[in-house]
Amino acid sequence: MPNLVVIGAQWGDEGKGKVVDLLSDRFDVVARFQGGPNAGHTVTIEGRKHALHHVPSGVFRPSARIVIGNGTVLNLGRLLEELDALEAADIALEGRLFISDRAHVILPIMTRLDALAESAATDGTKIGTTQRGIGPTYESKASRSGIRMADLADRDHLLELVGRLIDGPAGDRLRASGESPGDPETLTDEAYRQGQRLSPYVADTAWLLNEWLDDDGSDFFRTLL
Repeated sequence: MPNLVVIGAQWGDEGKGKVVDLLSDRFDVVARFQGGPNAGHTVTIEGRKHALHHVPSGVFRPSARIVIGNGTVLNLGRLLEELDALEAADIALEGRLFISDRAHVILPIMTRLDALAESAATDGTKIGTTQRGIGPTYESKASRSGIRMADLADRDHLLELVGRLIDGPAGDRLRASGESPGDPETLTDEAYRQGQRLSPYVADTAWLLNEWLDDDGSDFFRTLL
C-alpha cells in the first residue's frame, strides 16, 4: 500500500495524531492536507511532551519528510512558536519540512470575525467554534479573497490584498459591529515579517509530492496523509 489516508469520522479528538505517530515509521512522507490550528496532537517521547497544532506528528521520525499541504490554514505566529519548540527539542526541520505556497493564512481579522459570529449566535445556533479564525479563513479561500503563503513574499502585493480584505465584506462586518478591522500597514508588516521567517520551508508541495513519487517509484515511496 504506497499511500494511506487517516481521516477522522467525528468532530475531532479521535486520536488521529496518535494513529499517524504509530504508522509514520513505515512511510517516507507524512502530510497534513487540511484543517487548522484547532488540532492538538500531543506526543510524549522519553517523558517529554510535544504539543503540535500545525505540524504532522510524523515530524519525530527523523527520516520522514513532513508536508503541510494547501488545504490547511495557518496561524503564522502559532506556527512559528511550534517550529521554535521543535528546534529547541533538537528536532531537525531543515530539508524535511515543506509548507505549501498555496496554504491560506489566518489573519487577526479572521479570528475576530470568528469570535463575533459565535457571540452573535443564539444558544440554538452556536456551533462551539474554537474562535481561532479557521472558518472565516476558509470562507475567504472559497471567495478567492484570502491570502496564501506565496502572497507573503512581496510586501506591496500583500498590502494590496490586506487592504482589499479590510475594505471589503470582512472589514464591513467588523465595522457594523462597532469594531475596527485594523490598520492595513500594521497587519501587513506583521504577516510579512512572519512570512520571511517561514520562507525557507515554503514550496510547491503538490509538485514536490509528484516529483518524489516519480523519482522513487510507487513500489518504494510511501505517503501517509
